[in-house]
Amino acid sequence: MKDKIEKLYEKYKTEAFLFTNKIETFYLTGAAFDGFWILALKERIHVICPKMIENQVREYFSNRKIDIYIGVPMSSAVCEILKNAKVKELSVDPRYLNAADFLLIKDKLEAENIKLIAKSGILDELRAVKSKSEVETIKEACRIVSEVCAEVKKELKPGSVTPGLTELDIHFRILELFAKNKVKESFTPIVAAGKNSANPHHASSNYKIKANDVIMMDIGCIYKGYCSDLTRTYFLGKINGKIKKIWDIVKTAHTAVLNEIKAGLPVSAADKAARDIIEAAGYGSKFIHNTGHGVGIEIHEMPSLAKNAEGVFLEGMTVTAEPGIYLEGEFGVRIEDTALVKDRSCEILTTAEY
Repeated sequence: MKDKIEKLYEKYKTEAFLFTNKIETFYLTGAAFDGFWILALKERIHVICPKMIENQVREYFSNRKIDIYIGVPMSSAVCEILKNAKVKELSVDPRYLNAADFLLIKDKLEAENIKLIAKSGILDELRAVKSKSEVETIKEACRIVSEVCAEVKKELKPGSVTPGLTELDIHFRILELFAKNKVKESFTPIVAAGKNSANPHHASSNYKIKANDVIMMDIGCIYKGYCSDLTRTYFLGKINGKIKKIWDIVKTAHTAVLNEIKAGLPVSAADKAARDIIEAAGYGSKFIHNTGHGVGIEIHEMPSLAKNAEGVFLEGMTVTAEPGIYLEGEFGVRIEDTALVKDRSCEILTTAEY
């Protein structure tokens, strides 16, 4: 935690940081429970928590050089610590602090002539590049989701659809397999069949699967706090020429994206690679989302593989490649993998068959 916070001070040149959300506190400390805040000053780190989790906090941080403050409201403790330390400004990420707490802290600090500075993305750059241990954890999350996807595909048995089988049946089977692997979903599974597959974020429904349907599954799990993300588009039965054509275009675009994911290349180049192929095939208007995103503690992190994205890929980033084409009223195809950025290439971490 100390090393990460020291890097923040080097970048932002501020007096103090406040972290209130589990996403932030888990990243900084590895604590799987929430409900506590971290107030970081240059000379000391403070953990603030209510009485109800005091035992957890004291046990978890027993071997760390930090001060623990117990009490509610925690905003009062923040103000007291800053006042006693003669700190004149505090930086927080407004994305992770609810409006009520933000205003409460702001009012208390203003009364003491302490400035509250809202800085979006305080931890984003640090979180974008994963450590070796983070990479190993994400790899395991990807292994699990790949095996679950493979099992579901095997059970679908193209050409012999179970009578009455619905998207929700597949949806809950995915959750069941996650539970057997002792992991939770990193987002609500998307199971979209037939015409529903033309909706990128379709909500799994009671739609009954037909013999020759397209089935798009977008699934991910959380292993030890880190996410995986995988999408496959399968065909049940005969594949008509148009569906095969679209699938081939998307797969070609997907491969092109992966070829652009390597350290030093512009992040925007990955999006351009996919978009150029899909536009050249005449379906540019049917590719209606970004080409990918970072994956880590959250399912969507930096960087965003978008047209106007800034910056370059850095070794150790974990990102998705997920081009798609969606034909309203007909079907959609998306192929997505999670990949690790390396020096001269990327390593595909999700291994379920296409």
